[in-house]
Amino acid sequence: MASVLWNKKQQSRLVKNTGLRAEALALQLFWWTMGLLSPERASATGDRLMRWLGPKSGKFRKIRANLAMVFPEKDAAEIDRLATGVLGSLGAVMTEFAHLEKMTDRERPDPYIEIVSLNEDPDFLARKKPCIFVSAHLANWELIAFVLEAFGYPADGLYTPLSNPWLDRMIDSKRRMMNCNPIPRTNALRQLLKSLKQGRSVGMLTDVRIDDRHLLPFFGTGAGITTVPAWLSLKTGYDIVPVYGVRTGHARYRFTLYPALSKPPADTPDSEAIRQITVEMISMMETRIREHPDQWLCTNRRWPKQVMKDRGVY
Repeated sequence: MASVLWNKKQQSRLVKNTGLRAEALALQLFWWTMGLLSPERASATGDRLMRWLGPKSGKFRKIRANLAMVFPEKDAAEIDRLATGVLGSLGAVMTEFAHLEKMTDRERPDPYIEIVSLNEDPDFLARKKPCIFVSAHLANWELIAFVLEAFGYPADGLYTPLSNPWLDRMIDSKRRMMNCNPIPRTNALRQLLKSLKQGRSVGMLTDVRIDDRHLLPFFGTGAGITTVPAWLSLKTGYDIVPVYGVRTGHARYRFTLYPALSKPPADTPDSEAIRQITVEMISMMETRIREHPDQWLCTNRRWPKQVMKDRGVY
């Protein structure tokens, strides 16, 4: 996360390690300072800070380019406004790490996190079997682990390790507070299957670009989108359940559990079934992003580089 403000270039190992340690120390100090404030004030402070600092970073250009792919009809001023909102949302998420214990306190009379279920399947509500939960980097995606645990579905989450190992360990400890066992993306299928076999659900953020020649339509343009949730569902028979959050105020969120994705007819070839399920998953993701684009963390390129250049968004 901190790399939003620091673009690491070719450096000696000593300089790089010193910088990485300093980065982690700076974040730890930042969390300690934000911990002196209330969750609401800390979230608001992080929002304002990143709205001010973020546009000065190289990530701002990538955010603008991604949003221009999603909203080709919007002018530059509107794209800038949305991109600044994305940075503010990221700042809020960064500061809210300092208050996870308070924000996930189930005994609070006025909870910070509201959980809504639109999934009325009796088996789902009875927690009869684990699920494959999918979401995107919207609002505070890190809270999804708590939401699933609170709703009765302890889950292990797929994640991409940070390039800074000290930062990665700090974030990992926060995730484990919410009873989430992080699963690194590299060679993750075996561990995902193991978690499901043990009765634990699994969760994935599916808006991460993968470099794959088999592109699927994402906002009308071919993109590398993971098909792992669909593959797991066909392999295990477990449902894919979308869960998305929206920020309703400083340090306040509403998370919604949606009905499971449709399952193709039993005689559908596996490759076609995987494509159909993934296209439906993408459609749900597009809808949620369109609703709150300023809460979508899109600091990395989401489409093939040449495609984005041809569209003129860079």
